[in-house]
Amino acid sequence: MQEHDLTGAAHHVPTSDNRSLRISVVLISLYFVFEAAVAISTGSLAMLADAAHELSTAIAISMSLVAMKYSSKPPTPERTYGYLRTEIVAALFNGLLLFGMAGFIFYRGVIRLYNPVEVPSGPMFIVAIGGIWLEIASLIIMYRSQKENLNIRGSFWHVINAFLGSIAIIIAATFIAAAKIYIADSIAGIIFGFVLIYGAFGLVRDSLRILIDATPRDIDMQAIEADIRALSGVVDVHHMHAWTITSGLKALSTHVTIDDFTVAEEILQTIKIKVSDKWGFALSTIQLETSSLDEHESKRLEFRPDD
Repeated sequence: MQEHDLTGAAHHVPTSDNRSLRISVVLISLYFVFEAAVAISTGSLAMLADAAHELSTAIAISMSLVAMKYSSKPPTPERTYGYLRTEIVAALFNGLLLFGMAGFIFYRGVIRLYNPVEVPSGPMFIVAIGGIWLEIASLIIMYRSQKENLNIRGSFWHVINAFLGSIAIIIAATFIAAAKIYIADSIAGIIFGFVLIYGAFGLVRDSLRILIDATPRDIDMQAIEADIRALSGVVDVHHMHAWTITSGLKALSTHVTIDDFTVAEEILQTIKIKVSDKWGFALSTIQLETSSLDEHESKRLEFRPDD
């Protein structure tokens, strides 16, 4: 069995430059203090709830920063992958937090439908407009990083939800100012809750896929098997497994039966280059055999049915 660190492959390097998240958490924390103060002084439950949302966003981003710090720690004999999956656990927690926030918003929205509260629309406009500019700045800061990092994507979704919350406050304030329709706040909040669920579902789904070592979504195991079988000298392919260690780092392991060990090195290099260049695996473990070396209960781990 041979481990190979492919030159030129896409390696995962834990994010060391977390400046974008640090800036975002400082801005959002300052805004939370401001909005909470206005909400308490005016008695606006809507703004107080949004302030709580801003606080949860700041907490989520802070968790992301902590996870990134731990994920940058080097591997040890006890943790051969280091703490890379700390980022995935943080992303999962963020997703669950979004679900919890959605439940709170639904509950608050239903209560408000039956018991509308009169609130001044002026402070709502001022606070919401200020929040929109802050959230747009945070989204711009995090946009590029969230494409490649599931952990940062969790924080990114929290900011999106905060942005939509500010929009909801503006819409509700417009109805309140124009027609004294106080239930507009509740209706906007309920709609906002569905957006939260959408973002939470994606985060929880993707996090769980990684944590249970599911095959990466962009990987076709049968196509990879066919690619390897098509190589000259390959007799059989079995015990194939593919998983994601953390965002941007995919791994593959497989046993390959060959008919001539004198060309083993050439076959090994060809397989590794193919799985790296075509399928994007940063780490591959290929065991070459002249006959199938069945391991204890190995058939239970085969993804394809027995011939």
